[in-house]
Amino acid sequence: MGAHDAGDRGNAAGGRGISEGDRGMPAGERGRAMGEPPAHDSRLHAALSYALAGFSGIVLLLLRQEDRYVRFHALQSIAISIVALILGGVLWLFSFFPLMGFLYGMLLRVYQIFLFLLWIFLMWQAWRGRWYRLPRIGSWVERQSL
Repeated sequence: MGAHDAGDRGNAAGGRGISEGDRGMPAGERGRAMGEPPAHDSRLHAALSYALAGFSGIVLLLLRQEDRYVRFHALQSIAISIVALILGGVLWLFSFFPLMGFLYGMLLRVYQIFLFLLWIFLMWQAWRGRWYRLPRIGSWVERQSL
């Protein structure tokens, strides 16, 4: 079970568990789609919202405001881009300290590889039709995309 499924073991109204088709969907979307994945163009636009980080997220957020699935992934793309820039800036500050210069080089490579893998993973999840929520960021994005 992933971070996005935490707390989805059942609900208080009858104890009905979340069906496999509902996993990874925001609470407001569960049951509405009956396990159907989003339309092909929605999945494509959601995946493309991660393509150029926050830039494509902003463009698709403006162009596809009516599509909640695209809006969710576009907002998550923008949010993760902002967080990545802030963490990158903090990491960059380490380069100014003499003893941290060596660590900076190593940490920068690890950070870049992590961001690349996260980027591929998020695009893949959006293409598959998953409402994958990143820990902490995803719950905020879900509230904003209502």
